[in-house]
This record gives sequence, C-alpha cells and structure tokens, in this order.
Amino acid sequence: MANREDIRRRDQFAALLLLVLIGALGVALILRRSMLDDVAPADQSRPQHDAIEFDRFSARRERSAEGDRLSVSLRLRTTQSVSLPCYVFLVARNDQVTPKLWAIWPPQPPGPAITAGGHFHGATPSTGYAMTLSDQWERINPSVPHPNGGGVFDTVEVYVVDPDGRILLARPFKV
Repeated sequence: MANREDIRRRDQFAALLLLVLIGALGVALILRRSMLDDVAPADQSRPQHDAIEFDRFSARRERSAEGDRLSVSLRLRTTQSVSLPCYVFLVARNDQVTPKLWAIWPPQPPGPAITAGGHFHGATPSTGYAMTLSDQWERINPSVPHPNGGGVFDTVEVYVVDPDGRILLARPFKV
C-alpha cells in the first residue's frame, strides 16, 4: 500500500512532467511561428482584388421617349503597370420590391452571366464588355433600361472579370 511519501513524490513527478510538456509546447509554437514567418508567400497567378481601382461612380435615372433608363458613369484602372484584359458587367437591382427587379449590362438573357433570379456568375466572361485596363483611367458609360412601373433600381454592382471567369472586382454602389 502506498504511503503519503510515495503519493507526494508521484504528485511532484506529475507536476514536473506537466511543466515540461507546457514548456515544450510553448517552444514548439514559437518555432513554428518563426518558421512560418520566414516562408515567403507563394506568387499567386490570380490578380489581387486591390489590383483594380475605380473612381467617379455616378448613376442617374433618365426619362426619354424610348423609356426610362439608368445611366451610369465610372472610371477603372489597374494599380499595376501591365495591361489587364478583362470584361465588365453591371447589375442594377432592387431587392426591396416584390418581385425583385434586376437588369444587366451589357444586356443579355439569364444564363451566360446572370441567373434567372438576378445573381451574377462569371461562367461566360466573354458576354461582358471587353476592355483592357492599364494604369491610365478608362471611362465606361453604360445605360441600363429601367422596367416600366414598379420600383426603381437602388443598387448597382460592378463586376470586373478576367478571361477565365474569375471575379477581380465586385463593388456595390447605392443609387
């Protein structure tokens, strides 16, 4: 049968072992962190979201004999000193009304770049407005037909998509 002295030695040994394990875990975490900090991030082939800048967004509703439309103006450029071929899409929407309103520019039916519910997907980027961005500002002036009656568009989302369909910029603007 174990006496008090044996139990005390066993408890001291367990406490010492626990301290050694905690110390080893701390050293392992410090070494792991320092090793991860030394590794340079891999060069990503996909351009970063901050590689595209936008400026001077404006949107106004216009009325004419042909019908109402939302005229948008926007400037885009890259932050890099390279040419960047891309496609631009604008989705005007109002999710506050029933049924929800949406329209896409360049105009196209649901399927290639937008779902029947008005949600963008870049599956077919070539259906967008083709442009090559550089470090110089490029202006686009799309016009989105406005549906007759009902609500008005309250948001315009700008999408810039690369030729492979990856979204480089998705930026909503209140109208």
